[in-house]
This record gives sequence, C-alpha cells and structure tokens, in this order.
Amino acid sequence: MGLTAPHRARWTSWNYFRFVFPSLIGVFLFLCPVKYGSELTIPVGILANELRWAIGEFMATFTTCIFVSGAIFTALFNLRSTQLNGRFPQLHTLFSTNWTWFALRILGGLLALLTFLELGPEWIIGAKTGRTAYIDIAGIIFCILGVASLLLPLLTDFGFLEFVGAIMRGVFQATFNLPGRATVDTLASWVGASSVAVLVTIRQYQAGLHSVREARVIATNFSVVSIPFVVLTAQIAGIGDLGMALYGSMVGIGIVCAIVTPRLPPLSRLTDRYYEPIGRQIHEEAAADTSRLRWAMNQAVSRARTAPGPGQMVKGGLSGTADLFFTMMPVSMTIEFICLVTYHYTPVFQYITLPLVPVLNLLQIPEAAAASPGLVVGLLDQFVPALIAASIDDKVTSFVLAGLSVTQLIFFAETGVLILRSAIPLNTLQLIGIFFLRTVIALPILALVAHLVV
Repeated sequence: MGLTAPHRARWTSWNYFRFVFPSLIGVFLFLCPVKYGSELTIPVGILANELRWAIGEFMATFTTCIFVSGAIFTALFNLRSTQLNGRFPQLHTLFSTNWTWFALRILGGLLALLTFLELGPEWIIGAKTGRTAYIDIAGIIFCILGVASLLLPLLTDFGFLEFVGAIMRGVFQATFNLPGRATVDTLASWVGASSVAVLVTIRQYQAGLHSVREARVIATNFSVVSIPFVVLTAQIAGIGDLGMALYGSMVGIGIVCAIVTPRLPPLSRLTDRYYEPIGRQIHEEAAADTSRLRWAMNQAVSRARTAPGPGQMVKGGLSGTADLFFTMMPVSMTIEFICLVTYHYTPVFQYITLPLVPVLNLLQIPEAAAASPGLVVGLLDQFVPALIAASIDDKVTSFVLAGLSVTQLIFFAETGVLILRSAIPLNTLQLIGIFFLRTVIALPILALVAHLVV
C-alpha cells in the first residue's frame, strides 16, 4: 500500500529528529574511520582505548574481579538455585547455566585469581598463557564490548538500519540473498570489530529483523575482522609491508565465502522463520507507488518513534554488558587459555594436523610442518595463527597463516561464544563445520595470492 498524503503528514519534525540525530551519532561512533595516532580506527575504538588507558595499572584487578565474581555468582545460582531464584529472578536468569558453561566459568575465576596472585606454575600464570588470556586480551575485549554494548542502540534502534536496509535491499538480495540491512553488520565489522558486528546481528535477530537463515549467514560470514586488526595481524606476522595485499585477500575471500557457504550444509538447511517471541518485523520492500528513498525514510522514522528513551537505553545497555562480562567473557577467555597452553606446552596441535602437511606441500607452502597447526588453531582463537606466522621465516607461509586468521571468522574465544550465548540457533558442531568450509575455500586462494605478491 502506498504512502498517502495523510499518512506522510503524521510525521512531525520531532519524529524526523528522533531518527536523524541519534542515528548520525551512531554512524559516527561505529562506522566512521578516524585517525588515532598512527592507526585507523572508529570513535568507539578510541573510547575503548581511552577507557583502557584510564584503568591503566588497575586493569588486572578489574578483570580478575569480573572473573572471580562471575564464578562465585554462577556457583551460587546453580548450586543453590531454589533458594535464590525467588528472591533474585533476574540474577538467576543471568547466571543459571548448563554444566559445561558452569565448569568453564568456575575454572575461569580460579585461573584468573591464580594469575593475578602469581600463584602456580609458569604454564598457568605466564605471559604466554594466563596473563595473555585473563588480563591483556581480556582487558581489551572488556573495554571494546562494554563501550559498544552501551552505545549500540544509537546505531540499531533509531531507524538507521531500516533506512539502509530499504536502500540496499536490491544489491544484497541479488548478491547474497540477504536483506539490505546486512550492509550495516558488514560495515560495523570492517571499520570496527567482528564482535561488534555479531552484537548488531544478534540484536537485529531478536528484534525480528533477521530471519533464522539470515542471522546465521550474517553472523558467520559477514562478521569479518576490522581494518585495524588486518594491519595489526600483518605486523604481528612479520609481513607489515603486505598489509594491503592481506586486506584485499580478506575482502575477496569474504565475498566468495559469503556466496558459497550459505549454499552448502549446514547453512543451506535453513528456513526463513523469525524469532518466535517477536515474529517478523522487517519491511524493506518499497510500496508500488512510492520511491525507494521515501519508503526508506518512512521505515526509519517509524522505527525511531518506538525507540527507547535514555533511561531504557542505559538500562538495556547495562543489562547486555553484565551478560557479556560475567557470563560470556569467563568462558571465552578460558577457551583462549586452554588454546594457548595446548599450543605452547604440548604437541597436540602438531599431531592432529600432521595429515594437513601434504596439503600444504601440494600448495607449495614452505615449512609445512611448522605451519600446519595454524590451519586449525584459529577455531579456538584468532590471535594464535598470526603468532605462529611470526615464528616462521618464509613470507609465503606467514602470509597464508595471517590470511587465515582474518578470514576463518569462527573463533570460539570471542565470536563463537557470542553466537552460542545468543538466541541465534547455531550449535557447536555447526560452527565447526562452517569454520572448516571457510578454511577449505580460503586456503588455496591465499596460497595463490601469496605466491603472486611475495
């Protein structure tokens, strides 16, 4: 049905202001690349960095308190749930969990405390393991997710996604069979961080704006790593001069994977049903007698009218931050810790990746035995493949491993746990399957590019 004059007249100047002003702030915070020292980042990244510097030497205390308190509350609300559930239902919902996550949270609290107190063997509390997982990387992620979770409604709840979705619908529908609003998920990661893009996707799915199929495809194929992370990865891997080639490879492989993987199991076996408590809330198709721009504006202003007020936004942001901090992060960092310990102190990854050595030899990738763990360790953590690349002298091999670390996308220490904690119906085996599909697609392309540019 078209927009009649009376229908358009119901929008007031205040309605337009509620769309334009918060959305512009959200776009600036999450999507505008700015220079920060010698790095290209986004304002949310700057705020996260400034917060991290403000916390400074107290970061270890802060992260340890989060992990330990998360473990304590998890124990209380799982072991004494009947007594506490009636008195604190919201906390019970937050901390009640299954036994796998229970064990990881308790272990995370214990290991974080040992690392902070410097009690225990080097393989637990050392700079390569406990300190990296529970203090250094945890501090960075805490600041990024904390700031992003509080400010994300400015980008998602005031009409900007509706506007972009209606404008870009044709392009994304034709190329990826996805709604136009997926553009924003992609931009949020390319100039921001993959975890931010996953948060955007989760929020849109729970708002009835992505179907099950769309949410799964977007979360696993469009939550790419950021531009600054690609540059950082190239530097860590010792190929800083090949940063642009690495970024170009990531974009090309990302497009190929986004076209191919949704057409293969497990992503191909999906329906377009929507989040049941909400139902479908998306309407990107323009009415027959309405221009696409006018329709986009109408959808945006309509969404802005129902956007949360400042109090609701802060309350929702704090609730989401608490969930990320106390329940998701202890699991994520414990997975990272296990990955780091396994790689640095055991030959497990070398043994299980022996069958991959002939594949690397076939692709003429030097130092295949040393590089093979980098093909699979990215499933657990995105940083380790780049660290392996740094220990290898051959630039072809370093380029391939660095490329895998920015194209595999499914790493359980961050995005994987975010997805598993969300309402998006993806399980561990499905995520592992998608990871290996992306690896199979990316590896030969990276090998070809590496031989051309190195």
